Amino acid sequence: MKKVSLSVADFAVPSPLLGSIDSYSGYGRGAELGIEIHQNIQREREKLHPHYKAEITVRQQLDSEEYTFQVNGRMDGIFEKNENCHRTKIEEIKSSFNIFELGKRIRETHENHPYVWQLKTYGYFHFLKTGEIPELSLLLVSSRNFETQSIEIKLNIELYKKWLDRRMQELAQEALRAEKRFKRRQKASQNLTFPFAKPRMGQVDLIATIEEGMRESRPMLIQAPTGLGKTIGVIYPTLREALGRGQSLVYLTPKNSQHSVAEDAMDRLQAQGVSLRSMTLTAKSKMCFKNEPICNPDFCEFAKDHYTKVAEHQIVEQLSRKKNLTARAFKKIAKDHEVCPFEIQLDALVDADAVICDYNYVFGPRSPLNRMEGLKFEAQGKPNLVIDEAHNMPSRTMDYYSPQISVFTLDRMREDVKSLPRKFRDEVLELLNSSIQVVKSCAPPAISKACEIKPPLAPFLLQDQQLRNFLSTYLKSDVDIKPQDVVLRLSFYWSEFTEALEFLGAGRKEFFTTFQFNPEAVKITCCDASEMLKDSYTKYSQVVAFSATLKPFDFYSRLSGLLSKELKTAEFVSPFKKENRKVLIIPQISSKYSEREKSYPRVADAIQRIISLKRGNYFAFFPSFDFLYRVLGEFKAPEGVSVLAQQRGMQKDEIDHWIEKLKEPGPAHIIFAVQGGVFSEGVDYPGEMIIGAFVVGPPLPIFDLEREKMREYYQAHYGEGFDYAYTYPAMAKAVQSAGRVIRSETDRGIIVLMDSRFTQGSYVKSMPQDWFQTSASELVSDSILKDISKFWQKK
Repeated sequence: MKKVSLSVADFAVPSPLLGSIDSYSGYGRGAELGIEIHQNIQREREKLHPHYKAEITVRQQLDSEEYTFQVNGRMDGIFEKNENCHRTKIEEIKSSFNIFELGKRIRETHENHPYVWQLKTYGYFHFLKTGEIPELSLLLVSSRNFETQSIEIKLNIELYKKWLDRRMQELAQEALRAEKRFKRRQKASQNLTFPFAKPRMGQVDLIATIEEGMRESRPMLIQAPTGLGKTIGVIYPTLREALGRGQSLVYLTPKNSQHSVAEDAMDRLQAQGVSLRSMTLTAKSKMCFKNEPICNPDFCEFAKDHYTKVAEHQIVEQLSRKKNLTARAFKKIAKDHEVCPFEIQLDALVDADAVICDYNYVFGPRSPLNRMEGLKFEAQGKPNLVIDEAHNMPSRTMDYYSPQISVFTLDRMREDVKSLPRKFRDEVLELLNSSIQVVKSCAPPAISKACEIKPPLAPFLLQDQQLRNFLSTYLKSDVDIKPQDVVLRLSFYWSEFTEALEFLGAGRKEFFTTFQFNPEAVKITCCDASEMLKDSYTKYSQVVAFSATLKPFDFYSRLSGLLSKELKTAEFVSPFKKENRKVLIIPQISSKYSEREKSYPRVADAIQRIISLKRGNYFAFFPSFDFLYRVLGEFKAPEGVSVLAQQRGMQKDEIDHWIEKLKEPGPAHIIFAVQGGVFSEGVDYPGEMIIGAFVVGPPLPIFDLEREKMREYYQAHYGEGFDYAYTYPAMAKAVQSAGRVIRSETDRGIIVLMDSRFTQGSYVKSMPQDWFQTSASELVSDSILKDISKFWQKK
């Protein structure tokens, strides 16, 4: 028989599925939720009950006509029978903010609830092994105050067997679809070829390096310059390897605006006629039919009875027959059957061979991608994971765990409260005022500057309960929920922060909490998300992280959770002729804060002189908007050169308009922009779009309490406090800015680095190895204008 493995959580669900999308449905909860609560309960049980055992591994084989299902799980706890207890008792622990609402929901379903079926399944497996029908207890624990409630469940073997017959028929159908998917992927792997007849120089080595790393089952951190063709060079071998095991590929980018490069690579592979299904995961806010994406059956008709309707209309089966997994297709099916389009998008993950999405879908506190594996055959392993622009990973993932709640943000909601119906206005205003008071109460006495505080969990949890209670009443009313509804904004803003505070309960050293003044705010800062990232990687067979900026490797491997003896690192140099690029350092200019005043006119003059040597488009990248504007005030553009300056909060249309201007063959432009901004990362300027970039100083982060606390943490854990907190993050932005110039083999251009620190050791560590031969001092010129003129004169 063909062997298929699955977890108890996937196995033990109502048959057929039923219920609505809400926090008490029992579907879609990550296993990581409530781990600490479980462990505390288990430790207490072990102290009080000598015959109690926790985390009992369970494996049970169940056979259908064609398949053998290996069901794997772990019982939370078991009280073994003894002289005082004549029956074994199995206990399943579930945590929830409101255990009374959860208990009510379980009873309303007449115990036809996923949590109950999981417990009954453990009981049935125990019966098969011992012949004893055990006692069953579902222990609900409040994540708010650790209050508990027990629900005793009876295991009726005959009724369970009737459910099991239905469930086995469903699983047999799922297994048949999984087998077809497995064979289709293996065939696609055999037929998949590189989509270009002549790979670029360096692509062949890149592919070979990745294939070698996968054969050795090693995670990889790869630095490859723009222009190498690294996106397709990484996707091709990792996708082919995954398909060969009947598995899929997850491709991550820092933001959705960068999805198009991966989508283009997939289009090229599909154009070969190979049967491939690629899917870009669209955010819930863009998929939702309602004004606000609230998954509550009292508010949303698409959430109400969602699981019931999905089962009745066999929507998962419909999706498995779709060749093009697009947002439009999901929305049509969802509207036709009045189900949630985002949720059925997640249901379709299992049939997608490549899933393109943002970092947060894998590295955020709650990842929905655990639904993409479905049933799998034993040899399949796990999906492969590719991380693009991986230099963003440390800071981006730290941000996921670094929320703040500010009096300024709360105060701005006052005006919106006035637009609420009169019957809610006073109560919401009172809740808003009490929320502000909770934040202000965290201020230490007699202190008027930012300072570290203990995580104020108790008052935030209490306020969170008040907001949740009101929100429940609000959603059940007949109020018309409009976009940006103030009640929802207040509730979600508060609950997200409170959840982060609860996460700190383990006393993690990589987190600290501060109170900030003007305006008052409580801020949680994560210095190091590597441990959370390590947990995310366990869901994948191969992990390949790549970028044009990943040096020094130690810094990125540590803070990305990839550092190990098995880690494979590789750096690839630009495939284009060195003669096409001129890199120079002007050490006489300083961007240090104490020396900026005298540097503004010198920077402006240097840029003006250099762009006068050759007509074309240039970028000047600055460490901050303030620095940019001060130099702009001193700058006198050469005749015929238009000056454009990046503004804070520029809209996409305006950004696109500027980029289109650079494509015009006649005019010359100089664009003043900031490093780490919308013009310096994830944007291509091929050909004559730009011929030079000025990188003014490494954009060091602000020296404040938060950054200094991070420096202390890095010094204690890694011995390089200043470089980890300041130097390396700044150099990532500087090198990314410089990388905008050379994008193809025909491009020619100059890169001018302005600051003496670009010659110093810790800054030089971050530079690509092909910028110089032995020392960055090689890039310092005695005659800058003369050297650049000679460069432009060469054909």
